[in-house]
Amino acid sequence: MRSSLWSTLLFLPALCHAQVQLSNTVSLAPSGTERVMSIQPTQTVRYAGDLNQLHDGLQLTDAQQPAWAGYSDSVKAYSALFFSETPLSAHQTESAPQQVERMATKLQNRLDSIRKIERKAQTLYAVLNPQQQKTADQQLMASIPVFGNSPGAR
Repeated sequence: MRSSLWSTLLFLPALCHAQVQLSNTVSLAPSGTERVMSIQPTQTVRYAGDLNQLHDGLQLTDAQQPAWAGYSDSVKAYSALFFSETPLSAHQTESAPQQVERMATKLQNRLDSIRKIERKAQTLYAVLNPQQQKTADQQLMASIPVFGNSPGAR
């Protein structure tokens, strides 16, 4: 179960498109043949449009709004967590195992946040009627931003 979850998390960015507004910052690698682009922490993610589109498509009742709010808030918190992270980089004051531990902690925090989205999505799905569930089946994943590395990471 755990290995399939990690496999899913590793390959999810390849299957989905992160809807991130990239900066125009491009630098040439030392060889002069590779281009490196980074996502800056001050940039915004366009998940709000997908959340709004999902919300409108679901045509929620007043009774379903609290479940929606929980889901929407969890997606926004996940994005905020990502953009609050500092880039992972080598530190001369930390040993290699400490650096790996720091990376593992950041990834665990992301996984915990995704697990919260999962629980909130289950709660939302449980209060939807069959037609709304069909809409959620088609659109819910697009409302969750997919991130690779921390902002500014190389």
